[in-house]
Amino acid sequence: MRYLPPSASRGALAMTGVVALVFFLLLLLPVRALGQHVRGYARHSDGVSVQLGAGTLQIRPLAENAVRIRYGYDGVNRSPELILTEHVRTPRFRVTTSDSAIVVSTSQLKVLVDKRTGALTYADRSGEPFLREIPGSRVLSPDSVDGEKAYVAAQGFRSPADEALFGLGQFQDGNFDLRGVSRRLTQVNSQISIPFVYSTRGYGLLWHQYGLTEFNPADHYVALELRADSGQDPAGLADVTTSAGTRRRVQGQSRYTGTFRVPADGDYSILLDLGDMGNRQYVAIDGKPVIDAQNLWLPPTASATVHLGAGEHGIQVVSKASNHPRVSWRLVDDATVFRSPAARALDYVVFYGPSADRVISTFRSLSGRVPMLPLWAFGFWQCRERYTSAAELVGAVEEFRRRRIPMDVIVQDWQYWPRSDWGVPEFDAGRYPDPDAFIRKIHDLDAHFVISVWENPGKDSEIGRRYAERGLFIPGSPWVDVFNPEARKAHWNVLDENLFAHGVDGWWMDATEPENDALHGRTTYLGPGDFYRLTYPLFVSRAVYEGQREVTEKKRVVILTRSAFAGQQRYGTINWSGDVNGTWDSYRRQIVAGLDYALTGMPYWTTDIGGFFRPGRSQYTDPAYRELLIRWFQWGALNPVFRIHGYQSETEIWKYGPTVEADARRMLDLRYRLMPYIYSGAWRVSSKGSTPMRPLVMDFRTDARAVAQRYEYMFGPSLLVAPVTEPGVTERDVYLPAASGWYDFWTGRRYPGGRSIRAAAPLSLIPLFVRAGSIVPMGDFVQSTREEPTDTLEIRVYPGADGTFELYEDEGDGYGYEHGAYSVIPFEWNESRQTLTIGKRRGSFAGMRKDRVFEVVWVDGSNGAGIGKSEKPRTVRYRGARTEVGKDDECCGERSPA
Repeated sequence: MRYLPPSASRGALAMTGVVALVFFLLLLLPVRALGQHVRGYARHSDGVSVQLGAGTLQIRPLAENAVRIRYGYDGVNRSPELILTEHVRTPRFRVTTSDSAIVVSTSQLKVLVDKRTGALTYADRSGEPFLREIPGSRVLSPDSVDGEKAYVAAQGFRSPADEALFGLGQFQDGNFDLRGVSRRLTQVNSQISIPFVYSTRGYGLLWHQYGLTEFNPADHYVALELRADSGQDPAGLADVTTSAGTRRRVQGQSRYTGTFRVPADGDYSILLDLGDMGNRQYVAIDGKPVIDAQNLWLPPTASATVHLGAGEHGIQVVSKASNHPRVSWRLVDDATVFRSPAARALDYVVFYGPSADRVISTFRSLSGRVPMLPLWAFGFWQCRERYTSAAELVGAVEEFRRRRIPMDVIVQDWQYWPRSDWGVPEFDAGRYPDPDAFIRKIHDLDAHFVISVWENPGKDSEIGRRYAERGLFIPGSPWVDVFNPEARKAHWNVLDENLFAHGVDGWWMDATEPENDALHGRTTYLGPGDFYRLTYPLFVSRAVYEGQREVTEKKRVVILTRSAFAGQQRYGTINWSGDVNGTWDSYRRQIVAGLDYALTGMPYWTTDIGGFFRPGRSQYTDPAYRELLIRWFQWGALNPVFRIHGYQSETEIWKYGPTVEADARRMLDLRYRLMPYIYSGAWRVSSKGSTPMRPLVMDFRTDARAVAQRYEYMFGPSLLVAPVTEPGVTERDVYLPAASGWYDFWTGRRYPGGRSIRAAAPLSLIPLFVRAGSIVPMGDFVQSTREEPTDTLEIRVYPGADGTFELYEDEGDGYGYEHGAYSVIPFEWNESRQTLTIGKRRGSFAGMRKDRVFEVVWVDGSNGAGIGKSEKPRTVRYRGARTEVGKDDECCGERSPA
């Protein structure tokens, strides 16, 4: 059997660089790519329209540092606005012209339109360019989707060799810097596609499309031949979770070989496309593996970059026997290309920071700010596949309390529903006989209850029949048509009546891609599914968020969901990285995936600590797996959301023996002691557009060594996290970015910035550093966030630079904060004066402690290190007025300024 490449790719094989890119785009899409010279322009109240030789280019300033570009022809149908939903007031802008360009300027950026080519250049307010379109690379080629008018839209941008790009969502291929990497953006289990990137040049770019998008398309295909020794292997059977329950599936694999020729020495992006979910991604070139991953299921595509010499190369591919793999390649050059085959128009938005925080804050101001999650959502989530009864759920919480292991959330995974009614959000009466009572018992144990929900209830169930009778399913599909407002309302009403009314606190919306890229080729309420192929999770989240908020303002919406799309942050969502493997390789990939995901504007993310697929019964006693679990747990404690999960596993941490239990308790104590720091950070997310899990490019964009660190990140403004990613390690190299200095959290020792150190990493500790100038509040040792806190907080000051911190507090739940029910206490450390100023408290809320005790600690090698409380604090009694505390004051207490 032979898999041949598309003939369209053959004409460009001998060409390289940007010239090849432009030639190839025009070769593929010749009809409407020409005629880009400027014929004229018109100014409007909200922007500028530029008439080109073919079509109209619209330039619309959305903010002082953001501009939207749309290009289309007369009669183009517009899709509904799903991302940029906030009302925008067009900023002041001006238009100037010269013989060569039209310039549209705001106070923060300039857009220059080349009159000859129609290509756009983006510059900062001083006129320094930060992004350029490639002349001739704008393409809008007429097409159709299921009989509806459509276009193939493409745009190329120059990407110099010193640029690094991050974002695009959550992928499992291990790529961190995405410059030159080829990706196919679809929504599948463990892969979240969000067409947004951030550059070290200080800009963000949203490719404003809702359908399939190709990033740096790899269009040179390799002919593959199926080897005769391949086929279904009856021995390769595995228990696989499907939408019909757990099923035995053949997991046999096939092998393919081939040859291909590249025109020049250089770096090449290799894209493997299995065509469907698989269990093996393997590509070797000239005998050297370049893509190598396996799991019970994997996303259809994976990418790698490899250096190849000019000439012929051999290739070997291994995939699941039922897959039909294709491999394609692209020369990595100074170009970044977006292409969407099911577009209504060419449409993208450019944001300028230059800081990532400024870019993301502006993006959220246009697409929706992040609501506060309740305090309990930042505690520990206990989850497993699965608890099978109310008694098991309550018993697990009781055992946590008996062992005094902190936790806040117990999660009910799927199949709690009646056994005859697949996916119906309703408790089985035999196993969960009194939902009100068992959920109340969980609440009485100071825990919260989250439950799994799917959007594909069985059509032969009573609820499924009602949905079907009202036309609320996507035709020919098992999935609820959440694009339909009536379907969203009906679905929420079922969740409310059957679950929320019994006391459910939060939602685990599983398989919201929807599973297996199920919109492709379907017709939804809004039209052909291919136009909206990436957006299903956005509408699922909207249904639950809007539904719950209509019922009550006393409970904040919490949605843990497996997929996401741009704008979803406005619906109270948390994402996790899907059903990943419990291996060191998979663990490393989650770190990279989470950091890239954080740069798409989505703040809350987590993983299955220990991996979803685990090594069976041996997991509880195998020292090798226990080591992986401890390291994953350490890292998970310093994720935005802290959650364990595992397939067919009892994930309670004591099941793994006393050493694992003790190490886990240490990290749980750290997490809960940091809760004032974490919750104040959540307020920065909601009020200022901040991001809690911060790849180092966010804070050290000009430090090239920092930017390149794929296994280091900032957790909030102060903590540098360096998870251990290899077995058998007791030390690891940590790069400390260029800054005023860093403190080892565990020892208090100070190090200069801009250098690497060999950090201690015994199995019981994760390397953790604190930036000089930081102010870190720490709470008590508690068993949950519902435990009544004392009036005392420890305030750790890390001298070496000026610093500030705002301590945020509110009622912990409900939406009173939206109406001002919260307080903020500002702290400021003045390095030259060696003085901590605690500012006047702003605001109040019901139950607020008016009198506080702050135990101030200036950290050094002898005080303020580790999880334990400091032995030599300075006690400050605070009643809401501005107070100063000098580091060298002779006596304890506070002094008020004159």
